[in-house]
Amino acid sequence: MIRKSIKIGSYLIIILFNITACRENLSTSDSAQFRAKIFVADTSEITRAINQDTSAIGVKTALVELSSVSYGLELSAVSDDNGVAHFNNTIPDFYNCLAQKYYPRDTVYKYIGLKQDITLVGSLPAQSLYKEYDSLQIIVTPVISSDLLISEVYYNGAPPPPPYYFHDQFTEIYNNSLEIKYLDNYAIGDVVYGYRDDPSYLHCAHLYKFPGSGKDYPIYPGELIIVAQDAINHLEFNENSLDLTLADFEYYNPLSSDINNPEVPDMIQIYHKYGHDFLYSVMNDAIVLFELQPQDTVWQFDSFEYIMVPGERAVDGVEYREELTEYEYKHLPDMIDAGITGGVPMYKRKSIARKIEKEINGQLVLKDNNNSSIDFKVLDQPTPKQIEFE
Repeated sequence: MIRKSIKIGSYLIIILFNITACRENLSTSDSAQFRAKIFVADTSEITRAINQDTSAIGVKTALVELSSVSYGLELSAVSDDNGVAHFNNTIPDFYNCLAQKYYPRDTVYKYIGLKQDITLVGSLPAQSLYKEYDSLQIIVTPVISSDLLISEVYYNGAPPPPPYYFHDQFTEIYNNSLEIKYLDNYAIGDVVYGYRDDPSYLHCAHLYKFPGSGKDYPIYPGELIIVAQDAINHLEFNENSLDLTLADFEYYNPLSSDINNPEVPDMIQIYHKYGHDFLYSVMNDAIVLFELQPQDTVWQFDSFEYIMVPGERAVDGVEYREELTEYEYKHLPDMIDAGITGGVPMYKRKSIARKIEKEINGQLVLKDNNNSSIDFKVLDQPTPKQIEFE
């Protein structure tokens, strides 16, 4: 299905006007704490099958998190046997709401017959809670852990001296499985704002594919590979930067005067909408790892000339923002990333990295709940080709 174009500007003005107007209507007499309820609902068959109850849609022991838009208040609770999470210290405001429920592999296999972990996730942006026993419903949907994960993204940029620097960005990919995978046919894109509700496509400003014709570039269990914006020693240009000459791949835009390290394989440019290089935003962006199929040779474009990648090709994604409360501006749907990570002002030389879930026979297994608010942490400095222990 081709998505109808959205008039982003006018819709955004309406949304901001409505939110502002509602906030102004909250009187000072409503400032006392009150109780609120969040019902977590799973309309798929997963919770019904695991609970052995064909009529129940409420999700037990789901983690529910509320984040106040105006005041930064963060609250969390676990849903009861009816799927209801109770909050006793709520104050009047608009809240970003997250819910998730993790079912381990042995439980899923016992009741459903699938040998895989399943996580149910759902979110609601900027929801009004302002009086006693206000309630909301979050519908959660299943996500399945991926074999290849984005394990670290350094997007933040290096501080001066000399001037602010952003050419040292990189993405790190990790094989979270126990099998050899091949990077051939995988691609990385940046998903733009305004198309989150498109059920069929992710709209990207750039899309670059790994080279190879099938099995040329293996990535072994527990192995890390680096894709650099430029695979050079950036310390020569900024003393606060880092050396990326040992990167495994680099983005290269042959249509510009982009720097090219001939010793490092180039990512294949499928689409490049703007910019000298494949530059991540130093403030807000959404990076997605895709697994393309042989038929992905003819592409569609939306009315703003963004390339439309089938959503089913998405393997993993992470969204970061400078302001963590801005869920209403999210790029990615819940099935890819229900949360937001980052929260760091630009040019602080910090990166975001995935947390460790467990260890199996000496191999680290990284968190993959499709929720970067939970799966990722902020590092004080980037650590290419390293897993940072907590």
